[in-house]
Amino acid sequence: MAWDGPTIVNLGDALADLYPTRGDSYRVVAAAELTKRLIRFDDSSAVNWYNILERAKHEGKLSAVIDFGLSENASNTFLQLAKQRGVIPAVKGPDIRKDVAWHGPSEEDQLEKLMGPTSLLMDVSFLEIGAVRARPIGLLRLASGGCGTGFLVVGDILVTNHHVLRDASAASGAELELNYQQTPEGLDAPVHRYRLAPKRFWATSEPDDWSAVAVDGEPVKAWGRLELAEIELVPGDRVNIIQHPGGGPKQVAFYHNTVTFVGHDRVQYLTDTLPGSSGSPVFDKRWRVVALHHSGGWMSEPGAAHKIHFYRNEGIHINAVLRGLRTAGWKG
Repeated sequence: MAWDGPTIVNLGDALADLYPTRGDSYRVVAAAELTKRLIRFDDSSAVNWYNILERAKHEGKLSAVIDFGLSENASNTFLQLAKQRGVIPAVKGPDIRKDVAWHGPSEEDQLEKLMGPTSLLMDVSFLEIGAVRARPIGLLRLASGGCGTGFLVVGDILVTNHHVLRDASAASGAELELNYQQTPEGLDAPVHRYRLAPKRFWATSEPDDWSAVAVDGEPVKAWGRLELAEIELVPGDRVNIIQHPGGGPKQVAFYHNTVTFVGHDRVQYLTDTLPGSSGSPVFDKRWRVVALHHSGGWMSEPGAAHKIHFYRNEGIHINAVLRGLRTAGWKG
């Protein structure tokens, strides 16, 4: 039975609905005989179940978790699929039958519910603000043939990862493409290209995996910029990433976007990325930049006593990037 990151998340969603509290999850952990002391339990059911299932996968006991869930929820479609096929679709709400007239909820059955401990309802302006935040985010094309994502900040400065732009020479041969995306009609939007100017400004940090470089042509006047400020973030928060995955058109990741760890200048989350997404801004639900995305895969939590590995994505906390930029003389 092959389980990858997305299917683990989907299974976690199903189990979070069935066992939403930490106390509920303890019973499953005990029944599956998982090593409880190596699991970082969390009050967020999504994070909690992701951590439990990563431990179960590591110990080869995912089947035991599924079997116990089925023993108490034999008719659950998602657990049945997980047992029979080793896959599980994203958890969906009930179908709405078009042939049945709806007259509103009765006193016995309230249809409107919040599906978790925190409301995920957002003002419609969230979409408009997101469209504005997307404008100064672009694709970096390197002379070597590689690519990454970057974003503009005050002073016509581009921020990306150190491993995307390792030195001023790499920056001199790179090009920034803005507006590389699809229109609402599904057509290719006109791309605007800018050269980088490391002789005017260049700074980098290999330990914190960020680079900053000036851009010629005053792109901020046309495309705007992202504001950077120190910010607090905690596990359970939601983060969205605007990126150029695979070096393709600009996209945004909304699903499974839970923060799982914050500490030691690192932020880990479940939000989807691909190669080419390195250097993307990570936003909170208010579209504030909270991290600089830089890696993904099996990783441990910095500073943890036990080096347990989780399948996650990770960014550099924006507070660490800001400290470095200011030390380098950036006036933001």
